[in-house]
Amino acid sequence: MPNYSNSSFNSVDWAMGVDGFHPLKKRNLLENLQVIPEKVPPAPIPPPFQDFLTTTNTKKRTHASLNVSSNTSDSNVYLPHQTSSPLLDHTNYKYAKIRARPIYNFKYNEASIWTQPSSNSTQFSFNNLQFDVKIVNKFFAKENKQINDSNHEERSRNGSIAITTTRPFQILDKSSQITYDVTMRHLLQLLKKNTGKNATIDDVIHGIDTGNIDSECLQCVQRLNSTLNKHFEKRPEDRIKLETYNIENFENINLVELFFIKLLQIPNYNFKLKCYQYRDELQSQLNLLSQSIDRLIQGIELILNHEYLPGVFQLLCFLYNIVSNKCVPALDLVSLVDALNSPTNQVNKTVAHVLAEILNENYPDYLISITNDQALVELKNVFSIKYEKLYSEIREIYQEYQQLCNEYSNIKHKYEFPLFISSMLLETKIQFEKLFRQELLIKKGEQNLAIYFCSNDLTIDICLSTVGQFVDKLRLAHIENTKEQKRKCSTISYQRKQSVLLPMNRASSFLSFI
Repeated sequence: MPNYSNSSFNSVDWAMGVDGFHPLKKRNLLENLQVIPEKVPPAPIPPPFQDFLTTTNTKKRTHASLNVSSNTSDSNVYLPHQTSSPLLDHTNYKYAKIRARPIYNFKYNEASIWTQPSSNSTQFSFNNLQFDVKIVNKFFAKENKQINDSNHEERSRNGSIAITTTRPFQILDKSSQITYDVTMRHLLQLLKKNTGKNATIDDVIHGIDTGNIDSECLQCVQRLNSTLNKHFEKRPEDRIKLETYNIENFENINLVELFFIKLLQIPNYNFKLKCYQYRDELQSQLNLLSQSIDRLIQGIELILNHEYLPGVFQLLCFLYNIVSNKCVPALDLVSLVDALNSPTNQVNKTVAHVLAEILNENYPDYLISITNDQALVELKNVFSIKYEKLYSEIREIYQEYQQLCNEYSNIKHKYEFPLFISSMLLETKIQFEKLFRQELLIKKGEQNLAIYFCSNDLTIDICLSTVGQFVDKLRLAHIENTKEQKRKCSTISYQRKQSVLLPMNRASSFLSFI
């Protein structure tokens, strides 16, 4: 028989119509799920079907109320038999299609066969449609792969608990069962994929307790825990039920509830989950921010200490004064890229081509050093890095870090924790100290760049990206000049060969004529 613990919530296919003109329609089982209500009333006794239409129009439901008007067509209305229950294991089994024609536009009225009660309504309730799933598997299910019974026995001997997640909740609110079940199935499938064997609840609990859990599985656990905490806020009595539940009586308990019971037995599990989330999400984000800060500092030092960059800028200013008949001492940094893009009287030639040619003929070392410096060229991409924004994000992470440190200092002597937590907090402290020292360096570097380029309102990102664009345009102009020079040399060489061959051809023609 199918194992429903690993089944997933797939869409249910509604088959093609007999006439073949209607396209295939899918209905998602997870749509129209109702959010957990603040107060869940006790389950009412299903009313007779004669009162069903009145009930659906007076009580709130998870779907639109049934419209009994014969003049109204509403395809969003759900009747009790529209709920696909029980859920089937579409992961390990393939189910045959029922070739029936669905009716999409339906005029609801009491005389319809789809709204009529059974003739024996006292024994048959349309509001509680149930049957044994074995009959479906007997006639429709086809197994995709063989299930190894020996592995199941081995898991049982190792203390793993094979309990289907589709069993009804015994402790928690039943209306949220599907939400929990979907996440739990996904979690077990991820563990099975990562470990190469069928995962169990004990594997998940052990990973949470020791920290040996990957980021994808941790996200599932975080979703389950977040939903559970919201549930406890509304119904705190359920926390007591889970904490005091006798774990030996788990024969009829749902897998999700069993997971929560074991989760609550882990000392300070909420703190551990916070540390794991910080390690997998915030710590990696902090590392990326640190790399961006390092790039800014390296860019500042590169520009301020570059040996050939001042000479190139001065040569451009000299060229500007010659062309403009002026004697200005400097040029605005932000305008230098536009200066290189300025056209000349020659077609497809800009000031960048002129400057590159002057450098190549008179100062080749300067040109080679500038254009071959890949670090300078890459500065053109720094325009998107605003160091104020970076440090705003760093301080947000620092607040999360401080909360973890304060909480850890209060409980570290009372409980045992994975060793990586203390080392992670210590390494992060050193990283934050370095980042805050670098902030002072960046502010000082920004002032030095403003003085260096004679601009009081110059920002780091504008300065670095402008220099990077300037060098890149000069590099591209030099490449174009080199290609054009090669074409000219090739043309001259060809013309020389032609000029030598032409007299020889004339002489040979004259001799042949004689």
